[in-house]
Amino acid sequence: MPGVRASGVRLRWLIAVTSLALLLGGCGGDSSSPSANAGGGGTPTGGGNPTGGGGAVTLATEVVASGLTVPWEMVWAPDGRMFFTEQPGLLRVMVNGNVQAAPVLDLTSIVPGGEAGMLGLELDRSFASNHFLYIFYCLTTGGVHCRVSRFTESNNSIAPGSEQVLIETAAGPHHEAGRIKIGPDGLLYVAVGDVFDPQTAQDLTRNEGKILRMNVDGSAAAGNPFPENPFVYTLGHRDPQGLAFDSSGQLYSTEHGPISNDEVNIINAGKNYGWPTCIGRCNDPRFVDPIKLFSPETAAPSGATFYNGSAIPQWNGSLLFATLGLAGNTFAHHLHRIKFDRPGGTNIVEEEVLFRDAFGRLRNVAVGPDGFVYISTSNGGGQDKIIRIRPK
Repeated sequence: MPGVRASGVRLRWLIAVTSLALLLGGCGGDSSSPSANAGGGGTPTGGGNPTGGGGAVTLATEVVASGLTVPWEMVWAPDGRMFFTEQPGLLRVMVNGNVQAAPVLDLTSIVPGGEAGMLGLELDRSFASNHFLYIFYCLTTGGVHCRVSRFTESNNSIAPGSEQVLIETAAGPHHEAGRIKIGPDGLLYVAVGDVFDPQTAQDLTRNEGKILRMNVDGSAAAGNPFPENPFVYTLGHRDPQGLAFDSSGQLYSTEHGPISNDEVNIINAGKNYGWPTCIGRCNDPRFVDPIKLFSPETAAPSGATFYNGSAIPQWNGSLLFATLGLAGNTFAHHLHRIKFDRPGGTNIVEEEVLFRDAFGRLRNVAVGPDGFVYISTSNGGGQDKIIRIRPK
């Protein structure tokens, strides 16, 4: 396996130590934690406590939905409804703080198990008028595979016969990825894993192990860099479970590595991120090295978002991402915060472990229209929650 060279990025580690005793329960906004000031776990290595000044606020957490099974993605409609997917095959909606009993869409009879299922979700930029939503899901009909489809929502349900399949990919026992985002350019970005077949990531005849870019009608986006496959935006990915655009429009991703070597990458058209030829940082001009590498620790980063708001001023401009990593290590189950020196940057100037081991595995993080941060757990068995982080 290629060696890992020392990073040239100067890190200013800001890992706050706070013991969190969080009693979570109920649904629809029940308060749980008296304080969630800076997170928990880890050992400070310099830089001070970023929550300790500069207009910082003390944070609290509250459960807004419970009794769920792996809520994978959360998005908000212009009217304030929260739509979210559950991996076993449900699209759900929360209206006025209450999760509706009837699912918007139920595909539990056709989704496979493992890491596949109902995964990414995105709403059309004109959702208020066209009610289009996009779902990345895997199915067993006609052989196990995955697809991105556009559906039309009507009165908290899917209009019959409205599905339009935009693109299909292979599936495997693991590494479907599944995150989808509409970028500032109005194009649909789709993160597809290597489906447990590493060689697909370097094969431009395949969509797997890639980040794809397409128009929202399913056609290939103009200007994509590879004539061999007009849908491919970047290649060489193993399991990129998080996509996030910053305030400048720059795309970043999070990615699971093999036996640690988890990554945060800056994503640029036509670049090759190395898998499986390069693992970690290889200093090889053919490949783009990660801007953040977790090694030898395992973080298993998943859903990601940039926080740009005033409700939690100490996080403004930061990349937040959920982690599924091994319990008990430095980067165990937690919310991770990174701040770069500038929008579109790669130099990390702040880094923080938040809510370490407080909620178990975390699958996703999103920013609501209220300016608060929402995280979802990924513990399974109907025990999962969506949790709101807000000023105390």
